[in-house]
Amino acid sequence: MRSLTLFLVLLASALFAQTQQDIYRQALEAEEAGDVSKSIELFEKARDAGGEYTEEINEILAEYYEALGGDADTSEVSFRFLGNLGFYGLHYAEYGSTKDVSENGGDLFASVSGYLDFSTGNWIHSIGVAFVSDWFVTNEDMPVLDTNDWTMAPGLEYSLVGLRLLLDIGVDFNITSEGDFNPAGYGWVEFDIARYSSQRFGVAGSIYYRKDGPATAGLFGSWHRSGNQGLNGSAYLGAKYEADYLLDILDYVGSSQEDCERDAWGNCIDQTFPTINFEEVVAKCVAENGDSLCWDPNVFQPYIDAAYAELDQTEDLSFDRYWSRWIGPSFQLRLSYVFKTKISVETKFDLFYAFLVDGASAEYEKMGKFSGKWGLVFNWNPNWLTLYLGAEQTYLRYVLPNSLKDYFPETCLLTSLKAGVKVEF
Repeated sequence: MRSLTLFLVLLASALFAQTQQDIYRQALEAEEAGDVSKSIELFEKARDAGGEYTEEINEILAEYYEALGGDADTSEVSFRFLGNLGFYGLHYAEYGSTKDVSENGGDLFASVSGYLDFSTGNWIHSIGVAFVSDWFVTNEDMPVLDTNDWTMAPGLEYSLVGLRLLLDIGVDFNITSEGDFNPAGYGWVEFDIARYSSQRFGVAGSIYYRKDGPATAGLFGSWHRSGNQGLNGSAYLGAKYEADYLLDILDYVGSSQEDCERDAWGNCIDQTFPTINFEEVVAKCVAENGDSLCWDPNVFQPYIDAAYAELDQTEDLSFDRYWSRWIGPSFQLRLSYVFKTKISVETKFDLFYAFLVDGASAEYEKMGKFSGKWGLVFNWNPNWLTLYLGAEQTYLRYVLPNSLKDYFPETCLLTSLKAGVKVEF
């Protein structure tokens, strides 16, 4: 680890015997030996001594502080509290289906979490409890996007940080205003293979499963650059697997075509949706009013209305759902720039192109999809308080065979403008 740097420091120390170089050498040796606490202490001492390696030492310390939860306090046990309160203005649109959709709404978002951090040997552990909630404002105006008045998700999290390894696992318990309960579990592991100055290169893997979908797994190559100021970033490039439910509409329509009533020319009379039994309605009207009065629309219409009302309560269209599996390349990028004024700018890009490799039928397996997420956020972080303002878009486009173009939208676009405040103690 940092072998070339250690060699150069040893050489310079032998020639010039500078104080910072001596301490820096001891810190690198302690790091190689796996003594986290001692290496941090020596890196801080070398930084305070001043010299030509100060910038690199600051970058190394920034990595350690980030691993410790953003705090330079290296005590054995510490506690962190994080909160986030924000409002998201939402616009959702669908294009390319039989009926285009355009909806507007809002989401009042809140989260609180607490973490207990402690170290054992060369490892830093973190145990967290979190609570996340969304309250959808004017959600009656966005029936396609979300029909819940609110959602909440208490969760548990555990993370483990070493000199080269990061592990994060957790579980969320998703609850909605409709009474749905959908637990979800996730995991993330990352291993650094090489480091150069303030940059790290490695491999990462992820997994996610939710009871009602989706389920995902991925394997990526990773890159990170970190520092107290200036440019920071991370990138992941690899392959991703995703599984989710799709309605088997073709099977339902096909069954309706086979079982339908046909006219005199052999054409199928559309019975996709349930209808009332007209003869029973007439018989009920005649039994209660006589044959002559039922010819009066004012008498007969209430029986028609009652029959449709009863139909709405008792009849329900049901479609078979299939676990459809997608696979394809994935790319994730995060970039940020931190100014001396405590203002930072963050941008992100998530891209995924997938092929449907296992669907309800061969016709579904002609599908493909491209999904992406991109956004820009401005932050002001004077101390323990962070104010943020930004915008984000989530994009989904399906590649559809002709048989499915009447049933799936080709393009879905969710745009959100967000503003809020974060706190960390």
